[in-house]
Amino acid sequence: MKPLSIVMSAFGPYKDRVELDFTRLGSKGLFLITGPTGAGKTIIFDALTFALFGEASGSVRKADTLRSHHADPGSKTYVELTFLHKNRTYRVNRSPRYERPKKSGKGLTTEAADATLHLPRGKVISGYRDVTQQIENILGVSYSQFKQIAMIAQGEFLKLLLAESKERGEIFRRVFGTDLYQVTQRLLKEREKEAKNVLDGEERSILQSIRTIRLPEEPDDAPLAEKIQGATIHQSQEIFEDIQGLVARDKSLKSTLQEQSRALDAAIAKQIAQIRDGYHLDQAFRDLEEIKAKQEELRAEEDEQTRRKKTLEQGEKALYQVQPLERSFLEKKEQQDKLKESIKSLMHTVEEGERSLHKAREAWEAEQAKEPERDRLYGNISSLEKLLPQYAEVERLEQELQNGKTVQETLTEALDKLEGERSSLLEQKEQLSQELGLLKDLEVEQVTCQQEARLLEARGNELLTLHKCLQKLEDLEGECQEAQDHFQEAEAAYGLLRAGYQQQEDAFFREQAGILASSLGENDPCPVCGSRIHPQKATPDPEAPSQAELEQLQIKVERARQSLGQASKVLSVKQTERDQTAKQLQAGFQALFPELPEELAPKELAEHIELAQGKNESDKAKNKVRSGAIEKGIGRKAALEKKLVDIESDLEKDETEREQKETALNALVSTIAGLSGQLAALQASLEYDDKDKAEEVLQAWQDTLAALREASRQAEQAFHARSAELKKNQALLEDRKEQLKQAASAKKAAEAEYIKMRLVCGFEQEGAYKDALAETDSEAKIDELREAISLYDREVQGAEQECRRLVQITKDKDRPNLELLEQIKGELEEEQAEVDLALQKVNTRLGVNEPLCQAIAAGHTRLEQYRDEYVQLSSLAKTASGELPGKQKLAFEQYVQAFYFIQILSEANKRLKIMTNSRFELLRREEAADLRSQTGLEIDVLDHYTGKVRPVTTLSGGESFKASLSLALGLSDVIQSAAGGVEINTLFVDEGFGALDAESLEQAIQTLVGLAEGDRLIGIISHVEELKERIERQIVVEKTTAGSTLKVC
Repeated sequence: MKPLSIVMSAFGPYKDRVELDFTRLGSKGLFLITGPTGAGKTIIFDALTFALFGEASGSVRKADTLRSHHADPGSKTYVELTFLHKNRTYRVNRSPRYERPKKSGKGLTTEAADATLHLPRGKVISGYRDVTQQIENILGVSYSQFKQIAMIAQGEFLKLLLAESKERGEIFRRVFGTDLYQVTQRLLKEREKEAKNVLDGEERSILQSIRTIRLPEEPDDAPLAEKIQGATIHQSQEIFEDIQGLVARDKSLKSTLQEQSRALDAAIAKQIAQIRDGYHLDQAFRDLEEIKAKQEELRAEEDEQTRRKKTLEQGEKALYQVQPLERSFLEKKEQQDKLKESIKSLMHTVEEGERSLHKAREAWEAEQAKEPERDRLYGNISSLEKLLPQYAEVERLEQELQNGKTVQETLTEALDKLEGERSSLLEQKEQLSQELGLLKDLEVEQVTCQQEARLLEARGNELLTLHKCLQKLEDLEGECQEAQDHFQEAEAAYGLLRAGYQQQEDAFFREQAGILASSLGENDPCPVCGSRIHPQKATPDPEAPSQAELEQLQIKVERARQSLGQASKVLSVKQTERDQTAKQLQAGFQALFPELPEELAPKELAEHIELAQGKNESDKAKNKVRSGAIEKGIGRKAALEKKLVDIESDLEKDETEREQKETALNALVSTIAGLSGQLAALQASLEYDDKDKAEEVLQAWQDTLAALREASRQAEQAFHARSAELKKNQALLEDRKEQLKQAASAKKAAEAEYIKMRLVCGFEQEGAYKDALAETDSEAKIDELREAISLYDREVQGAEQECRRLVQITKDKDRPNLELLEQIKGELEEEQAEVDLALQKVNTRLGVNEPLCQAIAAGHTRLEQYRDEYVQLSSLAKTASGELPGKQKLAFEQYVQAFYFIQILSEANKRLKIMTNSRFELLRREEAADLRSQTGLEIDVLDHYTGKVRPVTTLSGGESFKASLSLALGLSDVIQSAAGGVEINTLFVDEGFGALDAESLEQAIQTLVGLAEGDRLIGIISHVEELKERIERQIVVEKTTAGSTLKVC
């Protein structure tokens, strides 16, 4: 990148528009910017960086303070930069946000920030942020990188040279983008903590599974229960093997119990079969008694059965043979009576029909006389209907004319509205661009905030774990003290019993002679000396113990010894667990608080942990508030960006719509004039005023014609209808008379058949027939009698068959003893319940213990895997964070930065060697003061005159300037190389030469001349007179009370 020209208007100390043409300074070499203090030399650099990135060159000035205080109210503040990059010319125009006096009225108004970029092929990019983004893409560097490559700003000359390692690391992070490696360090640390949590969780899971094991309530399993109760992860494998043995024993016991259960099931099933057969036989005896009783009841109903059969016989004759003929006779009689009434009615109807036909004929003849009037109306209607389309055309033209005028008004209003919307959208666009400029770095802040939140959460978990560990240590201290007291009590009890036993044992052996003597008789040989004479036999001491008492005392001593051993074991386990917890606590505390002494009292540890937790929670709360604000800002930013795109799209749409509406309006005016002429000519040729009046007359004529035609049609239809109806009624009357003759004959024959059948069925008198019919007057009653007779017969037959069957079943058999059978069954079921209960307990244990065994086995496998992963991650995290014990504390990011730093120092020393006659060489400090300090980016200077290495702070002012200049130029070279294809062929140096003597100044100038030998243009700001004499090409800035001016010499 090489500037071609800069135009500044109302910018800094420049009141009016000034233009700086860099092409007059040549395409390479040195040029000098000179002028009084405060005249505006540095503002040229500010204008360059502001045009490109919207920022000033130094860290003091801000973009919104760049408007000239000398500017007229109407003058616009802007910078226009034309530059050459990779043989292509670009032009960028940028205005800052500033306040100016209102053009009318009093007060101030805010001018929004804006920027436009003109690309080589004519494309224009607008928008403050969009232009900055495009510039970064074109140049391949950001604002901070450009500052380090292209300029050494006033006041920042010594910053890089004298910065601490941390400050220098932050500079390198910005320009080389090494924050990725810092994030990698944090992620590895988090992965290490996660792996440790997974490992601890797996250990807890294994121990929890072991403690969940169910044991039989047997004395032999008490030792295993004690092991499980005090289990640690180191004992888990041994306990797991014992649990596997327990599961194998339970499986064997389960098989035995299942065999017993199956045998009892078979015995119970057999007994149930015997009970079932017994119940069946007992029921047969009871059924036999009941069926015999029922046979007696049936024999008592035989007379009633005979009566039912006689009633059924007479009822069936009356209902099925006589009654149908009686009904036929009555139907024929009723039919004859109906025909007589019908003939009488038809005769009256025929007389009325003849009179009605005469009237209808007269009405039809009157309507036929009106045919000429109907023909006249039809002709008038046809003529008027042909003229109706012309009335419709008048209405169409009037409607089109009205619609055209309405559309004309609508288009005029729409154009006015579009103009107002365009003004409003332009104002909104300015405001959005200004607000977006303030929100540009929110995403970076969000990433930082999220990383901080994860670190705070991890530290909070570590502090909580440490707090729990401290509480556990306090509990273990108490348990250890209790175990110690118990051990001392057991030791004292054992000592007392042991001493008492020794005394009793001594007494027992001392009294053996008296015991032997008490059993000697006269002439019995002494078992000690063999003598048969016992003048003075030893007498036993009554206080001495017997052998049985001594043995009981020995048992008590052994029990006390076992209690002592158990107390010793418990004490040892508790002390071991306490020591391990203390070591874990100490390691965790040192990891979190490395700056504190290693030996602290528990109370002090608790205080430090509590303070750290409070601070961590406070930091989390602050970070949460900050994160919320950032998220809102990002949401706001996205909404603003979307809104800005929508506004630009709306502007384009409005412009297109405005052009379309103007074209449509012009065409519409011509159309309206043509329609007006057509309408006037057509209206002059028509009789009626409008179509409605013509249609009203036409409708009246059509209604009159329709009424005349309808009256004629109805008169004709009435005549023909009356004639047809009369003929139909006359024919029907003759037919009814013939039917009456036939009905009289049929009635007489039916009556004779009815009387004959009544006599045949045995009903001499009609009353006997009616009585029989009364008892069985319906088929339901007949069916009821039949069913009663049939039911009785079936019951008699069924009782005889059932009696024979039951006699056969109970033949030669006795009634069973059901109570005894039930008692045997109950005893078998009780035994079965005991076996099932034992089997249920075994199944319950196996149902719990088998999955737990599988879980423990799988847990041991995972535990080894998690332990290996944790060891690897822990080593990797400590390596990346520079925390390996006994090693230099050089983190991953600092290692990468040190790589760039070595290259920068190498490039810097090439120039420093020239400027100092090979006296000084910049070195990276390899070792820190101690292994607990971070290192990697400190600078020392090697003085070849003395052969000693010393800090850069010992350099004089001129020496510091040379070292700073060399370092800045080296940094510029490395950044361009690292950026890949970056071409920044311009360098600006602001002040710093005043501290050099003549020789050093000459060396510095020669160095800069050497830089400019290629295609690089180097500008220097300085008050040094010798530079004014040495550098021919100059930009002279002059200061006046009305603002500054500049010229190229």
